[in-house]
Amino acid sequence: MQRGLRQAGLAAGLATLLAVAGGAATWAQPIRLIPPSRDADAQRPAPPEPAISAPPQTNTPQTNIPPIGAQTSIGQPAAASNSEGSESEGSVQKAFVIQPLQAPDPSTAGLLDDDNGGLGAEMWQGTDLPRAMRLLTVLPAPVPAPALRDLQRRLLLTTAEVPAGTPGTPSLLGQRITQLYRLGLIGEAEQLAEPQPPLLKDAVFTQLPVEAALLRNDLGRACELDAAGLREDGSAYWQKLAVFCRYLAKDIPGGDLALSLWRDGGGDDPAFAALAAAMRGDARVKVETLGASASPLHFAMLRAAGKPLPKDMLEIAPPVLLAALAGYDKADPELRLAAAEKAVLYGTLPAARLAEAYAALPISDAQRTALSKGKEKSARAAALLYQEAKAAADAKTRAALLQKGFDLAQSRDLLMVTAAVYKPLLSGLTPDETTISAAPAVIRLALAAGAEDIARLWYNNLLTLPPERGKAGDMAAQLWPLLLLSEGQWRDSSYDAWLATLQSQPEAERDARATLLLTLAEGAGIAVPANRWQALLAPSAMESGAVPSVVIWHGLQRASQSKAKAETVALALALLGPRGTAKADGQSLATALGALREVGLAADSKRIALEAALLHGF
Repeated sequence: MQRGLRQAGLAAGLATLLAVAGGAATWAQPIRLIPPSRDADAQRPAPPEPAISAPPQTNTPQTNIPPIGAQTSIGQPAAASNSEGSESEGSVQKAFVIQPLQAPDPSTAGLLDDDNGGLGAEMWQGTDLPRAMRLLTVLPAPVPAPALRDLQRRLLLTTAEVPAGTPGTPSLLGQRITQLYRLGLIGEAEQLAEPQPPLLKDAVFTQLPVEAALLRNDLGRACELDAAGLREDGSAYWQKLAVFCRYLAKDIPGGDLALSLWRDGGGDDPAFAALAAAMRGDARVKVETLGASASPLHFAMLRAAGKPLPKDMLEIAPPVLLAALAGYDKADPELRLAAAEKAVLYGTLPAARLAEAYAALPISDAQRTALSKGKEKSARAAALLYQEAKAAADAKTRAALLQKGFDLAQSRDLLMVTAAVYKPLLSGLTPDETTISAAPAVIRLALAAGAEDIARLWYNNLLTLPPERGKAGDMAAQLWPLLLLSEGQWRDSSYDAWLATLQSQPEAERDARATLLLTLAEGAGIAVPANRWQALLAPSAMESGAVPSVVIWHGLQRASQSKAKAETVALALALLGPRGTAKADGQSLATALGALREVGLAADSKRIALEAALLHGF
């Protein structure tokens, strides 16, 4: 070992000499995961050092190694010496500092950079490591709003320099992977976790492959990993998995022993104990609920025991389980469909898969007759509307069905899900006099699906029609706030026309609506004339909604002012995420959107503002 270190030190010294003398030699360095910093201090010449000598051989790591990306004094000449020990007057004696390069911190790893949506390699600048770790723990999950969820995903996946501080366990990388798992983004969590950095000891690195195998129903792989996990730490996690694997292999004594060990260690999970008994062969067991701790292991045991899904499964299932439930062939078809809708809502299933499920759902003639009355607000009703809209032979019929689909989505709080599913149907529909009555629904669906070109096409068509034809003028006025937030062009005349559509509402409600629009507009970076705010200086009803955490609000103000990007993003998500943009109050929206713009995320601020307007019924 000592001999190897000595050889490595000599090799490094030789490479340095060649680099200084010839300028062409290049020596191997660890791969950088982030761009090198360009601190001014890095350009200063190194202080005089003794002549080259072999570094001392020790197993104690150096403590003066600069952070990743910082310039070192390796290979930089010392100042000229005029001492009596000089070889000759005016000669320059070159000295070098031989130091090993510090290995990159594995927590810098990510899947996104500046070219594909990352938030920047310096995004944690201004935040220390302990605070960064705390910020990650307050991130919300699940997140039903697409724009907020995308921003949170990018925060967790960005390749970035690790904040200053002493790393420990859990690591920053491990915490990021854990949060991706909580969001249900298990595929991206797996990519970020492989291969496991040898220096990091977070449990998530060994447990995540097990969770993924259980969700894929690859039980052999899960049990293979369990054997290795038991050898490593023997914690309750691996003991519970051992119970499952033993009973799965029909090793009843082994399963009983594993179950006993888990219980002796303080294990307390009624749903797990019941499922273990069912796998052991107790036909009397009924699993009423999996409880708040429902996990892939619970679901795998339920499936292996042949037990039906509990009635509350959709209410308690975390995002990571929803896609698996949607694909569970023994579950009720409508429950699977509802699981697929919820999985799309939380971003764990592509909308195209839900469209396929809608199209494949069998609906009898009697059910079609009942559903056509429009009173039922179920996943089956949504499937029927999609089937009919897709099969519609003419534009007028399809437009009318899209209107019904939009109305049903509004009543079920699934606007974003429905928009994503209907997006391919919108592109083939042309606005004309036969379809104009569906314009508000089509425009809102298009904006919710991110198809702003389709929305603009339909809106322009409204503007070309006489205002009285099909109430085209009123529809254009009512829709203007959405186009404002989409395109960022303020027009006093359009604002006045929109206000006129609110005249039938009580003054307090009208003022609250106008206040929310102006808040979203400024949050999206649109300059609102001061007189429009002044006109609202009158008593009005207080907006509903919980008061945001003062701690989060104060932290967000401080973070955005100091341009701490990652911290600002995390706190903005914490402020809006639990309730989503559909329920966030105006003050929270104003604070979060302004803070995001302050750190250079104007496009995200605009998307969130538009999404909030749609979800608030504009």
